[in-house]
Amino acid sequence: MLNVEINGYKRIRKDEARGRFSNGEFIYLCPVKLRPGGPWHPEITITNKGHLAGVTEDFNKIINRFEYYNCNAETGYYTAYYIREV
Repeated sequence: MLNVEINGYKRIRKDEARGRFSNGEFIYLCPVKLRPGGPWHPEITITNKGHLAGVTEDFNKIINRFEYYNCNAETGYYTAYYIREV
C-alpha cells in the first residue's frame, strides 16, 4: 500500500480501518482512484457511534454497499480507507 497523506487525510489499511471503526473512530471511505478533500468531496464518513441501544452495523456490509454504488472502472474497483490527520 502506498503511504498517502493528502489534504489532511492519511490512508490506512482495511484491517486498521476495521479496528478503528469498532473503537468508534471516524473512518473516511473513498474510491481508490479519487482523493478525499477534493473539490467534489468524494469521501464519506462512517462510524459506529451514536446508534441506539448499542446496535451497530457490520463493517463489511457498509463497505460492500459503498463499493456497489461508488466503485467502477472510472473511480476504481475498491475502497481506500482514510483517517483525518489533526
